[in-house]
Amino acid sequence: MTPKRIVFDARMYGLKHAGIGRYVANLLSAIKKINPPHFSFTLLSTKDLASQLNKNFGSCFDLITVEAKHYSLKEQWLVPSVLSKLNPDLVHFPHFNSPLLYRGKFVVTIHDLIKHYFRGKQTTTKSPFFYWPKYFGYRAQVAFSLRHSSHIFVPSFFWKKKLVSDFGIDPQKITVTYEAVDPEFLNLTHRSGEDKFQGEFFQNPFLIYTGSVYPHKNLAIVLEALKKMTGINLAVVCSRSVFTERMEDLVKRFNLEKRVKFLGFVEDRNLVPLYRKATALIQPSLMEGFGLTGLEAMATGCPVVSSDSSCLPEVYGQAALYFNPKDVADLSGKVKLLLAKSCLKKRLTAQGKKQVAKYSWSKTAEETLATYQKVLG
Repeated sequence: MTPKRIVFDARMYGLKHAGIGRYVANLLSAIKKINPPHFSFTLLSTKDLASQLNKNFGSCFDLITVEAKHYSLKEQWLVPSVLSKLNPDLVHFPHFNSPLLYRGKFVVTIHDLIKHYFRGKQTTTKSPFFYWPKYFGYRAQVAFSLRHSSHIFVPSFFWKKKLVSDFGIDPQKITVTYEAVDPEFLNLTHRSGEDKFQGEFFQNPFLIYTGSVYPHKNLAIVLEALKKMTGINLAVVCSRSVFTERMEDLVKRFNLEKRVKFLGFVEDRNLVPLYRKATALIQPSLMEGFGLTGLEAMATGCPVVSSDSSCLPEVYGQAALYFNPKDVADLSGKVKLLLAKSCLKKRLTAQGKKQVAKYSWSKTAEETLATYQKVLG
């Protein structure tokens, strides 16, 4: 039997592309390990990624270079042109940006649709002249992907329910494939790592926040809670500069300059010992696609204090201490409780390790391949 040809759009591969990049990298690695005989894979790559993808997958997957950045006008015509020549049985777009001109059979991963629920001038650094045309372009792109895809992957049941209730998608068209902690990150948790963060700030109790500081991430409420607490600091790990200036201004306004540190990008080998030092990871988000940072913290033994919103209780289960993300008193009360009760910290640490073990990329890959088979009939 001739293997079915799958084209996977890998142009967002790697940490440069944040959570989506991790998803692409880990899913492809897990598929490579399974090495399904009934599929052959071709990866779409950009020139800057070609050598890395060849090194990691060249022995198992074919590679086609397409010089079209995601979200660009060029990808709208060039990617369909390349795909028409390849004539695949199925294409997997791991993000909503499936080209509007492509008419072949494809599946898409919708990691979240947060921009549908958080929009307007508070959510952008661009002028309205640029923001609104781009926003409506995003809405049109998502609508196309939802309507014309043969199947949709989402990272949580929260988003499956959202697609059904808010977008009218048939639940049979949606498969939940949970994400998981990167195996390389898990390997780091078994080693000491490089502890480059020294000094009085890191010797005192501190919370750690990891991620962007977009408005829906709700970091402002953590700063408000810090004002009401003493004896605990906040370390912010954020590789993106967008909205960071706004947050730094808020820190100054609250007179928290000595209690809040912006660490920028921190490599995983340095992040592991930082998590181990922290009192807890704070996850205040109003809406998430999956919430991977909480699982990463749990893997290192760091307790998680999380918002009870969107998919987070689904993903973290009983392994986190939850608070109302709009209630400053609730947040500060939960942090004080964690500081006061060492037995609570031990319980959360133990449950966190068990929660992390529930998720694996091999399972995600198996479910993805099974869906390919189902779509191809």
